[in-house]
Amino acid sequence: MITIFIFALVFFMFTLIAQWLLHKVRKNHNRGASAMWVGTSVIIGMCVLGIITKNINYFAAILGFVLGDEVGKQAGWQ
Repeated sequence: MITIFIFALVFFMFTLIAQWLLHKVRKNHNRGASAMWVGTSVIIGMCVLGIITKNINYFAAILGFVLGDEVGKQAGWQ
């Protein structure tokens, strides 16, 4: 149970840091079709990895990613 929480927390933090860095590096152009680390394509990729490896921790990571993605949207980083 603790590993599931850790996976969700780590992916939440990683997503926030990645979005903030890309927002700063790309000079506020981490939006639209060329945005990185956002959207359903990353979520689908993580779901496929979780299904292939039969690892439930990937689904906890997806929850962390989705929460981080939404926080990034609210902050205007994408």
